[in-house]
Amino acid sequence: MEIDAAALKSKGFFQQVQKDKFSLRLCTSGGTVATSFLKKVVDIADKYGGGQVHFTTRQQAEIPHIAAENVEAVQKLLSEAGVKTFIGGPRVRTVVACVGAAVCKFGQIDTLALAKEIHDRHFGRELPAKLKIALTGCKNNCAKVEANDIGVRGVNHSYQLYFGGCFGHETRIGRALLPVFAEKKEVLELIDRAVNFFADNAEKGERLGKLLDRVGFDEFKKTLVAKG
Repeated sequence: MEIDAAALKSKGFFQQVQKDKFSLRLCTSGGTVATSFLKKVVDIADKYGGGQVHFTTRQQAEIPHIAAENVEAVQKLLSEAGVKTFIGGPRVRTVVACVGAAVCKFGQIDTLALAKEIHDRHFGRELPAKLKIALTGCKNNCAKVEANDIGVRGVNHSYQLYFGGCFGHETRIGRALLPVFAEKKEVLELIDRAVNFFADNAEKGERLGKLLDRVGFDEFKKTLVAKG
């Protein structure tokens, strides 16, 4: 049986070390899901994944050990249930968030609501390289926002933005964009502009931090906060 691993990866199936097995990664933006979603995950894991579910460091539910010959059947189940899979590659990845002010007594902003808005605006958008976004509700920084291309931190019930962070083969700390922003609408607009700037200026495979090294953070900041 010939396996097109690249095509399957674009649909959320990641080839394991065992060449005939795949891990199915599902879309769980913000780290919060409905119980109906969990029930479907359990159904698929019990029937096709050996009864195991893994949760990744970026809050994704992943079902390992799916045999290649069962991929099509699993895709049919996902389609019928309306469950979306993770999208990898050079795109806006799933938004990561702590529970924020809706749950946590330390939370300064509603991270879950904001994560959903960002996800709806940008998730899966094709770009020159991958772009990761994370939100954290307070100074405890549970979501490690400075280690993402774009990060948002709650500060005194307002929003602090960071740009250019990265964690992986190369680690770098994102830089803060001052001042702290009081309006969520402005934060969403700045993120829109940042993603558009990245789409228009980055070279293939170039992460946002590398782009900012090349064009200059001050130039990026001017473009970001320009009116009109």
